[in-house]
Amino acid sequence: MRKRIIAAVLALVLLCAGLGGCAARQAEHVDVLATTAPVWSMTQALLEGTGLSCGRVITESVSCLHDYTLTVAQMERIGQADVVVLNGLGLEDFMEDALRTAKAVVTASDGVETLPGEDGEDPHIWLDPANCIRMCRNIADGLSAIYPDKQETIAQNLQTVTAAYEAAQAYGEEALRELRCRKLVTFHDGFSYFARAFDLKIAAAMEIEHGSEPSAREIEDVIHIVEENELPAVFDEENGESLTAETVARQTGAKLYTLTMGMGEGEMGCTDAIYRNIDTIREALG
Repeated sequence: MRKRIIAAVLALVLLCAGLGGCAARQAEHVDVLATTAPVWSMTQALLEGTGLSCGRVITESVSCLHDYTLTVAQMERIGQADVVVLNGLGLEDFMEDALRTAKAVVTASDGVETLPGEDGEDPHIWLDPANCIRMCRNIADGLSAIYPDKQETIAQNLQTVTAAYEAAQAYGEEALRELRCRKLVTFHDGFSYFARAFDLKIAAAMEIEHGSEPSAREIEDVIHIVEENELPAVFDEENGESLTAETVARQTGAKLYTLTMGMGEGEMGCTDAIYRNIDTIREALG
């Protein structure tokens, strides 16, 4: 009798675990799936009040996506969502095969005035408020076509989001108008659009991928730029490698500050990232 009771309890536990696992898998389905944190923040804002769910493919903190590999679960989510919203410009090239399974795709970067990057067009477009407005319009148009019954709400949200980015641009222009220095040395190559938006100049940008190290000559070249221009500060990226930046700061006497690409695991929006970078640069170079 005792063995029967134990067996029954075990069966019940396994059944509950199985049901819980199924519920968890079902809960992972979202209506709209954005690829990265910046694209997700825009999409989520545009879907406010629509009743549609919005998730993102990459949920962990990353500095760059050059060596990113999708998991099986991420690939399944791409195929299950009604629509996938992506940055474009090659940022998600590693998703190419998985995106073939997507039911619909919206590309946020269409029509953005791009800058040259290391391998073609620079895809890091989301730290320029004007680019963000263009991206939001593209996303809004795509979502409205897929969900025509939500078009009015999405259009209202677009007005709100546009006003927020316009306010960020005005804030940055005012905050950075009287800087003592307008040149940036960054240890991430993703700040060119931010610099263009606020009349700053990238004097040097060193992209350091995890697992790799710059050469001594490359470090010496950056040190020379900092010293020649008498730069008071250099900037690393919050999710990136910082040892090289610390070395340059120590060798030159420049202070080290941290900028953000807005690619963290939390819910920081693009406007939050833009404001944070504006305030950091004002403190460092003001």
